[in-house]
Amino acid sequence: MPLNTHCPKCETRYLVNSETLMGASGLAHCYRCGTLFDVFTEKAAGEGADDILLIQSAINLDHRSEMAAAAEARPAEPSFDVPVDLEPLQPSADASLDVADSLYEKRPPARLVYLLVTIVLVTGLGLQLAWQYRADLLARYPGLEAVCTYLPCRPSKVRAPEEFRVLQRDIRPTANEPKSLTLHARIRNEADLPQPLPDIQLSLLDNNGAVLIRRRLAPRDYLFPAPPKDKVIAPGEVITISVDFKDPGYLATGFVIDFL
Repeated sequence: MPLNTHCPKCETRYLVNSETLMGASGLAHCYRCGTLFDVFTEKAAGEGADDILLIQSAINLDHRSEMAAAAEARPAEPSFDVPVDLEPLQPSADASLDVADSLYEKRPPARLVYLLVTIVLVTGLGLQLAWQYRADLLARYPGLEAVCTYLPCRPSKVRAPEEFRVLQRDIRPTANEPKSLTLHARIRNEADLPQPLPDIQLSLLDNNGAVLIRRRLAPRDYLFPAPPKDKVIAPGEVITISVDFKDPGYLATGFVIDFL
């Protein structure tokens, strides 16, 4: 590695290779004044008979070492010409960052986000279930009636097909239609609220209870004229239905009406 030193007599500075210096026992000749000196101590060496061998092995320094040291001390020159009339650069207001843009945005931890999402979903599910079963909740907790002052808690109608009851039914041959039967039945809504007309499932059975014919009938199939889609039956209201179908013969011995 290079080593910085100077001549103790003329003060000339040198940059000496340490490997070369070791082979010269640490001695060097100054190229300007010819002084023999110890590079490590930077002191002049003796010139007696005992020092002849050392003098012969001393390295001779020249101006190139000084130039190398000077070149290392000064900054490197650019590899291109710089115009002397170059205008100084001015900062642009558009390119500057706004203070808000340079601030670090603190984001909530992912675990907190997941927790908030879970709370929102559970709360929404609970409210949906409470609304769906609001009638049962009001019957069990009368104190919730105060909420109904601000919200329509009481449903205006329900859908409970199981609350329909068959009051009277019979099957007779259809008038003026050979090999056809007509079902007549009177049904009543026993729910506490109005409810839409149900679909009816009619099943004809044989002696063993096996199904011979099964049909699902919409309100327009068993009422004439066809009722509107938003038609409801009031609590306790009775309607009469009538259905024509092909006579399956002597095999049919019974029938079942289900409300869907």
